[in-house]
Amino acid sequence: MSNKAILRNLLRAVFLLAFQVLVLRQIHLGGADFNYINIFLYPVFLMLLPISTPVWLTMVIGFIYGFCIDVFSNTIGMHTAACVFSAYLRMPLLQFLEPQGGYKQGVSPTRRRMGFAWFLRYAALFMFLHVFTFFCVEVFTPLYMGKILMYTLPSFVVSFIFVMLLSFIVDPVE
Repeated sequence: MSNKAILRNLLRAVFLLAFQVLVLRQIHLGGADFNYINIFLYPVFLMLLPISTPVWLTMVIGFIYGFCIDVFSNTIGMHTAACVFSAYLRMPLLQFLEPQGGYKQGVSPTRRRMGFAWFLRYAALFMFLHVFTFFCVEVFTPLYMGKILMYTLPSFVVSFIFVMLLSFIVDPVE
């Protein structure tokens, strides 16, 4: 990975982390009786790492990144667990969605580079897995699968809308 790509990804990480903890964490959607919606935008950083990034490195980056979110959000390991798990599943997900000709080396899986339909599937699967893992860790028992889904589905839908909007506003060429 070139120095330019490292700097670009570092700036993306800092921006998304700051936006998540300073802005999105303060937004409470759903009202008094239904306050289950959380907006997760920070996983975009892990989604957009270059495709050739090794799984072990993606998991280490995910651990550090999730830990930083946890420190600022006071969530004690929930974001860390979700980031590490998402980082682990990223490569199998990329392999599952791999186009006919394969991927170009050293590029990030952006909407512009991979196409809208491909990015839509990739972002939806990645974000759902991330949000679902986060709420599984929060509840920490399969006995409350209904509660987990009650938190996951609206948070996923709102987060996914934000991710897709972000992909249209800021879509790096790389």
